[in-house]
Amino acid sequence: MARVMPAEQKAVWLVFFDTEDQGHIKGWDWILGSQAYADALTVSPQAVIVIDMIGDADLNIYREKSSDQTLTDQIWQSAADLGYSEQFINDEKYNMLDDHTPFLEKGIPAVDIIDFDYPYWHTTQDTADKVSPESLSVVGNTLLSWLQSIEPVGK
Repeated sequence: MARVMPAEQKAVWLVFFDTEDQGHIKGWDWILGSQAYADALTVSPQAVIVIDMIGDADLNIYREKSSDQTLTDQIWQSAADLGYSEQFINDEKYNMLDDHTPFLEKGIPAVDIIDFDYPYWHTTQDTADKVSPESLSVVGNTLLSWLQSIEPVGK
């Protein structure tokens, strides 16, 4: 996405968070990387879109309950316009503590795009051969379409 978006059109930050998930190890907190990043921000982004666990061949992304509803509506509409309604399901299913949470707590609109129905999560079977290029393409195309549809800040 960073390669296909014209630089003068919108500023897009690609941020990769570490220490998001501790694998249910007792005594370890969740979302430490995104908390540290959100706490260190000197400029607030217009929106935060977290993509998490979206490589499953059986891609089923439900609306996450705590996510910003306006952003969610926009992204799900972009998916529908591209014919991806079977992958971006227009029903709420989960209320997640995830990397979008620290941004929501700071008043920054944020969405969690996650396929939480992934049978290999936290197992030794969660390997690269489980990643579907088609699923990555569905999510990437949807987000690219959404990015191209929004107005840059200040316009």
